[in-house]
Amino acid sequence: MTSLAARHRRWVLAAAVLGLGLRVGWVLYASRPPLGLVDPSRYAGYADLIAEGDGYVQFTSGEPTAYYPPGYPFFLGFIEWLTRHTPLPDDLPLVAGLAQALLGAATVGLAAVVARRLAGTAAAVATAFVLALYPNLIFHTGALLSETLFNALFLGALAVLVWRRELSVPRLVGSAALFAAAVMVRPISLAVIPVLAVVWSVERQDWRVVVRRLAIYMAVVALFVVPWTVRNLVRMDGFVLLSTNTGDNLCIGHHPGATGGFDLTSACDTGESTADSAAAEIRHDRELTDRALEYIADDPAAEVGLVWRRAKIMFRDDHDGLWAVQSYDLDDFISERTEDLLARLADGYYYAVLALGLAGMVVLVDRRRPDRLLVVLAAAATVAVPLAFFGDPRFKVPAVPLLAIAASAAGASLHALIRERRLSAVAATADSA
Repeated sequence: MTSLAARHRRWVLAAAVLGLGLRVGWVLYASRPPLGLVDPSRYAGYADLIAEGDGYVQFTSGEPTAYYPPGYPFFLGFIEWLTRHTPLPDDLPLVAGLAQALLGAATVGLAAVVARRLAGTAAAVATAFVLALYPNLIFHTGALLSETLFNALFLGALAVLVWRRELSVPRLVGSAALFAAAVMVRPISLAVIPVLAVVWSVERQDWRVVVRRLAIYMAVVALFVVPWTVRNLVRMDGFVLLSTNTGDNLCIGHHPGATGGFDLTSACDTGESTADSAAAEIRHDRELTDRALEYIADDPAAEVGLVWRRAKIMFRDDHDGLWAVQSYDLDDFISERTEDLLARLADGYYYAVLALGLAGMVVLVDRRRPDRLLVVLAAAATVAVPLAFFGDPRFKVPAVPLLAIAASAAGASLHALIRERRLSAVAATADSA
């Protein structure tokens, strides 16, 4: 008879294969060269120069840049290099999309590992299928955007961290390395480090153990971040921790007349382009950061309303991947009817997962299992930090796997409760017979 663990692995594998198939099918249909000066086309431009051996430089001026965090441009640069030096098709969107399909399937399995450790086998299998079928994650697979890569790295870090109850130093280092790679893709994920501090503090009474774990984790992260910061200091002649787009993102969300969403405005014009030179890029970032902070200081009460509007925009729907693969309306190759149908399907799926996920967050808060706080607090940090900038449905994509884990935990708890009541009813009937 097949053991429960073996059946669990087979179901998770089936979900991962299903997720891979759906993602590959979408990539074959939707991957196209991006148009316009949007994020996907800029990523493609950087990848082209990295593959040529020029490094991470502006594709207009050849000046060194750090506008985007380096993780995703170098990921694409490596794929572009492979397309030029191997029999792979010379088609970056296609090959990158197929690589992201593999990462998406891996994320399905990694999330199942986390769910099994924190909420049991049933939750693990449910999590795997929820993510395998999740429409907007499938849509993102075909776009040259960083979310798919980040999700795989971040879930990998969590899976290694929770693999066994006792956390050994090798696993701590392995988790930290994956997390550091995720930080190089999405720096605001550094907000998860305080989450680890809280979870470990609740788990352990010995503060020395907590301090030692944090020191190791942060040292490994520093091994990834510091060399890049030094590169920026040497090549750009200025201090840039990871990227220079903070000023733009802050100013978009904080200026007179800010709506809470993405809004290009003259209030964020410094008079020079970030592509002019490395010095101009750094000046632009610092000036807009200072300008945004001044706007906040001048009208701090407005920030409360803006945060609420940003949150509404972030959580209102979940089909932005459809927009991204079409270069944000610059390449409308999907018919209006099909796009509307896919958007409705994606949003309906999202609303169901969101409702169950919020309930699951409550389920996961358990004094007897403080490790479950990892999912709850990491999800909160993942969506809270972007609210300091501007609202965009894309910003919650990194929280979706955590939401799926919580939703599956809620479903598993409900199923267990129903089963327990049925067994109690059967037992009561037997006793009265």
